[in-house]
Amino acid sequence: MEIFILKSDNEVYRPALPAIFRGILTAAAITLVSMLICALVMTFASLNENAVFIAMHITSLAAVFIGSLAAASRINKNGMINGMIVGILYAFLMMFTGFMTTPDYTLTAKTLLTFGICIAGGALGGILGVNIK
Repeated sequence: MEIFILKSDNEVYRPALPAIFRGILTAAAITLVSMLICALVMTFASLNENAVFIAMHITSLAAVFIGSLAAASRINKNGMINGMIVGILYAFLMMFTGFMTTPDYTLTAKTLLTFGICIAGGALGGILGVNIK
C-alpha cells in the first residue's frame, strides 16, 4: 500500500524513494539488454574500442534518461533533482559493478565523463517526466 501525500491544490504526490529505485532498476535493465545486444554485434563485427566507448555512453544516457523520466513521472515533483539522483545512483551502481568485475578498474577521465552524462541524462529525463501528463 502506497502512502499518498496531498498538496493544497489536490495534486497527488507519491513517495520519492520507491520511484527512484524503480527508475534505477529500469535504467539497469535497459543497460543490460543494450549491452547484450552490443556484445552480440561486437561478436560478429569488428568494432574498434572508440565505437564501443561511444555505444556505452549512448546506452547509459538513454537508460538514465528513461529511468529518471519514469521516476519523475511517478513522483510528480522536483523532476530535475530526482532525475539527477537517479543518474548519480546509476553511475555509482555502474562504477561498483566495474570495481567488482574488473580487478584493475581505475577512475579515469572517461569515468568522470560517464558520471557527467548520467547526471545530465537524469536531469533531462526528470524535467520531462514531471511535465509529461
